[in-house]
Amino acid sequence: MDDSPKEDSATASPDDSFNHYTDTVDTIKQLKREQRHDEAESLLLWCIEQTEQEDAGNPAPWYYKHLAIVYRKENRYEDEVQVIKRYLNNASSPREDLQKRLHRAKELAENKESG
Repeated sequence: MDDSPKEDSATASPDDSFNHYTDTVDTIKQLKREQRHDEAESLLLWCIEQTEQEDAGNPAPWYYKHLAIVYRKENRYEDEVQVIKRYLNNASSPREDLQKRLHRAKELAENKESG
């Protein structure tokens, strides 16, 4: 199931402004493909702030999920836990896949601490 928001052909860098956070999807995907994780993280954090402001109680989960993916790829498990908790705290009806991801991220974070 593809849960991405409407796609746009945005090819600008994360420093450029977008009309709406949903305009960033292609750029985020491209940054992730190119392993430009710092830029993807900055853009995803901006999108998360925008969706929280626009859709209080119903933020778009796609951005949280993809930031969590970036964090996991970089072994930043505690950051992954925090971004998923942020989603769960803001969503009135949180998605089950992100709740499961939180459980796994906590396990990875604990293993990293003890290892």
